[in-house]
Amino acid sequence: MKWLTCKIKREPGFRFNVIDLSFLIILTALSYLIYSITVEHGLFLLPIYIGITFFLFCNVFRIGNRLEALWYIPFTITVIYGFFSNIENLWTSVLWICEPLKIVLIIYHIIKGPYEGIFYKKI
Repeated sequence: MKWLTCKIKREPGFRFNVIDLSFLIILTALSYLIYSITVEHGLFLLPIYIGITFFLFCNVFRIGNRLEALWYIPFTITVIYGFFSNIENLWTSVLWICEPLKIVLIIYHIIKGPYEGIFYKKI
């Protein structure tokens, strides 16, 4: 892993730079802010969950925008539905719907190729 400043790494493999670190710090601060306002139903975990998911998609497995859309559209619908129906089951819904979808999208991207994410030389 090469530490980059603000330059985007184009070559295959894991990537991490100051912008990514800043993004994760901002989302962690946002989660803390939400936590300080309300601890109710684990809503403070949403920014962290979204940040980690996009970090996996963009920096670790590098699946691309088209496949990301297949995750964030159901995620958004699930969260909106959770807010308006029974917020207590929000995380159950997110984890049962979005996590398997995330795994399927990553596996699909690795199989269909060309794969440029982490461990790309071994696959």
